[in-house]
Amino acid sequence: MKNYFELKKELTEANVSIAKLRPGLKVNVIHKGRSARNFGISGQNVYGGRVEILGLGNVPYGKPAKASHVIGKDYKDVQNKYKNIWNTDEIKYGHFWNAKNRMKAFFQAIAAESSGKKIPYGHVCWIWKIIEGPNKGDISYCYISSDDEWEVRYLNKGTEFILET
Repeated sequence: MKNYFELKKELTEANVSIAKLRPGLKVNVIHKGRSARNFGISGQNVYGGRVEILGLGNVPYGKPAKASHVIGKDYKDVQNKYKNIWNTDEIKYGHFWNAKNRMKAFFQAIAAESSGKKIPYGHVCWIWKIIEGPNKGDISYCYISSDDEWEVRYLNKGTEFILET
């Protein structure tokens, strides 16, 4: 009989949540959800291969992602870097629909601090580099949509996704 730790070593695939992302992690991004079913791509790999996570950042509206748009390793890292903004009453105790809405407001406040010059106004994103497939070497991202869901771009529309190791 194998114990938990022996079984864990044998696992090769697992779903990864957005909260567990960290730089250097290599994952597959798989389409899912209603919009993916409507486009007929549910269950397909978004980029045709794996991606490597670069970090959390702000990508300007209507512009392609760059590695320089990364602000921090994860959400906790960004909160520590911008403690003065995070600890304001507007962000910490403000009225938001949900945590993703608070995250969007926090990142917009960070951009406002530099007037959009150092850190641009834009989408709150997990930025990654495509390391396999036809788009190898490109930098892409997932973002919080207007529906407060994490989405990736597909044919100028957004689709929900899952992450697998």
